Amino acid sequence: MVSSLIFRLIHFVLVIFFCICQSCYKKQNSKITIDPYPLEKILDNYVENGIWPFLYSRIEEGKTGEVVFEHLAINDSLLPNTTINGDTWIRIWSMTKLVTISIAMDLIEESFINMDEPVTKYIPEFSNLMVAVDINGESIAFSEDNKYECPHELVKVDSIMKIKHLFNHRAGFYYALTKSSCLNDWFASSNVIRAKNGEELIKILANLPLIQQPGESYYYGMNTTVLGLLLERATGKSLQNLFLDRIANPHNIDNMSFIKPKDVSLIPSFTGRDGILRKIRTGELDIFGGEVPLYLIDNKLFLGGEGMLGTARGYINFMRLLFFNDDDSFLNKSTVRKMSSKPDAGSNNFGYNTGYGSYLTSKTHEYEKDILRVGGYEKTGSWVDRKNNLIGALISQANETQDKNGLGTRMEEDFKRELYWQLNKN
Repeated sequence: MVSSLIFRLIHFVLVIFFCICQSCYKKQNSKITIDPYPLEKILDNYVENGIWPFLYSRIEEGKTGEVVFEHLAINDSLLPNTTINGDTWIRIWSMTKLVTISIAMDLIEESFINMDEPVTKYIPEFSNLMVAVDINGESIAFSEDNKYECPHELVKVDSIMKIKHLFNHRAGFYYALTKSSCLNDWFASSNVIRAKNGEELIKILANLPLIQQPGESYYYGMNTTVLGLLLERATGKSLQNLFLDRIANPHNIDNMSFIKPKDVSLIPSFTGRDGILRKIRTGELDIFGGEVPLYLIDNKLFLGGEGMLGTARGYINFMRLLFFNDDDSFLNKSTVRKMSSKPDAGSNNFGYNTGYGSYLTSKTHEYEKDILRVGGYEKTGSWVDRKNNLIGALISQANETQDKNGLGTRMEEDFKRELYWQLNKN
């Protein structure tokens, strides 16, 4: 009797253990399934309604690279006879920042440079930088609109600009999009991105005032581009060659570059700023005052914050190298954790600038929880979902679309809501 009870008890425990193991195995090995129709319908509707010229999305499994979603919606009247897919080259603008910062972190791991070093160690031309202030001596970045007039008073830099300030946008560099028309005009007239090379760009920037004191606060601008110039000085190599030597060649990232491949024609840029979708006119992409990068084969100016071209597949492969690389062949796990973690800041329900070229959504975000995102000036974007083992891209070539919503768009919000409604219900 006792032996029978013991046998039954052992059998029961073994069955429960087996079921638990099977459940864990299935959970660990279950594939993500996405219902494509609702996502495709969202993208199709925004293109068919004349808000976007095209929308291409691609989502892959993080480790295997298996494509779990892919769709193109395209306005054939605006882009006739145009093929767009994962290998189509596009301007990725600020998505370049994460690439440059990753190269910098690789050099930091090798003790080539240090976060706390002064920028002037490598760029002594910045020793005499000035800061634009208002009538009360307040940095223009923080001045009230009625307290500054052109020309601004310039004062000496009173703090040390460190390499870390180039990472987290606290150095004081800016774009031609400030609230000061004086600074915007000064910036535009300097023809910043028509410099022949990095050395000439350094000379130009050395003669432009900063918008704030180094370290004073966060102000989004050309800080990562200056980081790229510093890396060129520190290593004696161009940023393009640093990218090739440290990322592209050893890790087979073949669809990204600061130089346009010979046989590639880029898709034109579009805008909806007039209430109707049309091609961008010369000067309307005014982040640099109206000029845009040329990406020429003989280019010697490599903009580390804005200057890359790439494909959706190429950028996803780069994100895979960073965030799903088990062998530490590029950046140690501790470095990647540092780059992709919540910064030392108060909690909110939206997200945080990591200080390393990406944005991390909050764990309490309404629908997009703990997602690393990057984006560009013409509405290119990529994201990493570590919980679901996914890397995604959602791209176009458009600026100021009619569905603009803060810094984002209603299209992207609708797409991500549907995507994460599906993923979170499983």
